[in-house]
Amino acid sequence: MSDEWVCAKPAAMVSMGRRALLGMAVFCAAASSLPVAAQAQHYPSKPLKLIVPYPPGAATDNIARAFGQELAKIVGQPVIVENRPGGGSSVGIVAAKGQPADGYTLLVRAEGFYSAKIATPTLAYEFSDFEILAPLAQSSYAFIVAADRGWKRLDDLKNAHREIDVGSLDLGVGVYSMLAARMARDMGIQYRAIPFKGGAEGLTAILAGQIDAYFTTIGTTQAVKDSPKVKVLATTGVPGSNNFLPGVKTFQELGLPNMAFSSSYSLNVRSDTPAPIKEQLSRAVQQALSSEAMKTARRQLYLEPYAGSVEDYKRDQTRVLKEFEAVAAEDNKAAR
Repeated sequence: MSDEWVCAKPAAMVSMGRRALLGMAVFCAAASSLPVAAQAQHYPSKPLKLIVPYPPGAATDNIARAFGQELAKIVGQPVIVENRPGGGSSVGIVAAKGQPADGYTLLVRAEGFYSAKIATPTLAYEFSDFEILAPLAQSSYAFIVAADRGWKRLDDLKNAHREIDVGSLDLGVGVYSMLAARMARDMGIQYRAIPFKGGAEGLTAILAGQIDAYFTTIGTTQAVKDSPKVKVLATTGVPGSNNFLPGVKTFQELGLPNMAFSSSYSLNVRSDTPAPIKEQLSRAVQQALSSEAMKTARRQLYLEPYAGSVEDYKRDQTRVLKEFEAVAAEDNKAAR
């Protein structure tokens, strides 16, 4: 008599005593969980894939590679970084969604995870398809302006008496448009978003004086902060959070508390990955993130660790999503 037959025919065993039936139920429940338990016991038994939906050389890619090296040491398997840029990060996200939910494919994501889906609701993923395992790092933004505009202080923008051309990398709603909208609202100025395909293109434009202003990550700002062609007016960081741009005040210190913001990069896995595998993976991820090598990598990339818990981070991301949705709703209202 097979185990399958016994578990499928409990009603036929009416002559058995209660204790025998209870024992059979426990046996059947345990048997049904064996495959997942066995998978978790031997996980990982092959290389892991880390999908980065951004091009090689970007901050997201660099921190992902540093993390992958540390994770590989802990799990005893290679971690292969696969760059899948395009579509505001949606190409890589959809690729990760298409892989089995077995813990062998991980996704590094930033705020493009939300903005791409808001811009194109038909994309083949839902926000609930992925679960955040941990934040990898975060970066605040610097607000830089073309030096030939003569703006030495943030308040000087109020004297422009015209729309301020602000460079943007968003496909619709995203971090850049959100920051520009916040600043314009809080300062009582008008702006016009000038879209660019990539960060290098935006930097080239402001160095050439083709746009008035630009929000760019602290790491990217290092390449232009000493150029006589630009002026760094403020950062979106929290006072005292880092010294990557010494002497530059935060928006908060300049009287705009709503401008405190940091972009972040997090590690994700398919939400329907078996719980024992997620738990095992989460422990390995936390161990990798706390390594000295990761601390060094963050400093070298002008990135900061996330100070709160994973649950704090998830709540922060929920707030970012709600703000993106609010900005999109305002844009749609203005367009009608």
